[in-house]
Amino acid sequence: MKRPTELRRRPEPHHPAPFLKRLSDLAGPRWLPLLIIFFALYVPFLLKYGWGYRHTPNADLPTFHAASVTVFEQGKSPYDHENLRRLRGDRVPPFLYPPPSLLFFFPLSGLTYPTARQLILFLNHLLFLILVWAIPLYLLRAEPGQGFAVFAVCFVYSLTSDPVAVTLNYGQVNILFLAFLVIFWLLARRRNAILAALFLALAILLKTYPLILIPLLLLIGRWRESVYTVACLGLALIASLMILPNVVWHDWLTNILPTGGYTRIFAGLIPPAATWNQSLNGFFARAFTESKWSNPLLANPDLARFLTYTFAGLALVATGLAAWRSFRIHADSLDRTILAALPLMYLLAPLSWVHHIVYLLPSMLMLLNSRSSFGAVPKFMFYTLCVGSAVLLGIPYMPQFKFYGVAVLWGLALFTACSRAIELPNKSLGRNEDYPLARQG
Repeated sequence: MKRPTELRRRPEPHHPAPFLKRLSDLAGPRWLPLLIIFFALYVPFLLKYGWGYRHTPNADLPTFHAASVTVFEQGKSPYDHENLRRLRGDRVPPFLYPPPSLLFFFPLSGLTYPTARQLILFLNHLLFLILVWAIPLYLLRAEPGQGFAVFAVCFVYSLTSDPVAVTLNYGQVNILFLAFLVIFWLLARRRNAILAALFLALAILLKTYPLILIPLLLLIGRWRESVYTVACLGLALIASLMILPNVVWHDWLTNILPTGGYTRIFAGLIPPAATWNQSLNGFFARAFTESKWSNPLLANPDLARFLTYTFAGLALVATGLAAWRSFRIHADSLDRTILAALPLMYLLAPLSWVHHIVYLLPSMLMLLNSRSSFGAVPKFMFYTLCVGSAVLLGIPYMPQFKFYGVAVLWGLALFTACSRAIELPNKSLGRNEDYPLARQG
C-alpha cells in the first residue's frame, strides 16, 4: 500500500489565458449575434475605406513622408516648407510637429510614397480593427451575454464615424495616437506604472496634447505614472538631440515655436479661424478676428487671445477639481479623469481639426454606455445630450458646430467625474478588481 505522500494527485484543471479563451468562445452561441452585427458593418467599412482608398493620394501623409525624407535622407530641416513642396508638390501642408515626433516617421524615409501610402492605410485599418474590439472588451469590460448593447453601440458608432473615415482618407496618425492612449489607460488600471508611463510618453511625443494628463494624474494619486512619464520624455528628448540633425531643433525653436500659441498663424500659413479648427482657439478666432471663415462680432485679436487663454485656464482648473473630487468619492477615478481629459485635450489644442475627434471615441462610448440612478427627467436630459453630442461629432456634416459637441461632451464628463449617481460600464458590469478602494472624503 502506497503511503499518502505517494498517492497520485488529481491534476489541476488548465485554464487558458483570457485572450485565448475569448478567441475559443467566438464560435459559441453568445458571440454569434455580435459577429453578425460586426461583419454586417465591417465588410462595407473595409470595402469603402480600405479597398476604395487604396489609390487615395491623402492630404496629410505627403507631409509626414516628405519630412521623414528631408531629415533622415537629406539631413535638412522638415520645417522648411519650400523644400517639402519641392519633394511632394505645392499642396503639401507644412510640418509643425515637435522634433521628437520625427522618430515615429523614420520608417517612411526608406519607402517610396506609393509604398508608404499603402503601408499606412494597412496599419491604420489593422489598429482600428483591434481597437473596435478592445474598447468594449477591455476598456468597457463588456461580456457577450450581459453586455450585448455595449458591443452593439461600440460597433455601430465606431464603424460609421466620419472622423475615422477622414483619418483614413488623409493618412493621419490619429488611430495610432488613440492606440497609445488606450494601452496607457489599460496598463494604468493594472497599476503597471512603468509601461503605462511609456505609452503615455509615446502619445505625448506624437501629439503633445496629453501633457495635461501629467498634473491630472498627480491629483488622483498616480504620481508614479506622472514621474515615469516625465523620465521617459526626458530620455526621448536626449535621443532626439543625438539622432536628429542640429538644424531640426534650431529651426523649430526659432521659426515654429514662436508662431504657436492662441490666435497666432502657425508658421505663417495656417490661420486658427479656419472652419475645421474646432478648438477654443478656433472658436474665439472666428468670433473676434477677420478671416475668410469668420464674421466677427468685434474685430479685436487681443480680446480673442485673452478670452482663449482665460477659458482654457478655467477649463483646465475645472477638470483638475473634477479629477480631485472623483479621487475622493470614486474607486474608478482614473477612468473618470481620462474620460474628461480627452475632450479637454481637444478644446485646449491650438489646432484641433475634425479628424482629431477620433481620439474622443473612448469618452463618447463610455458615456453612451453609462448607467445613472437619478430621476426620469435628469436621466432623459443626460442621455439626450450624450446622444446629441455623439451624433453631431460622428456625422460628416456641420463642421462649424463640432466645437459645441466637444464642449457638451466635456461638460458631461466633468459631471460624471463628480457625480455619485452615474456608474461607468466597468463598474456596472461588476468587474472592478483593478481598482483600489475609494478614499473616504
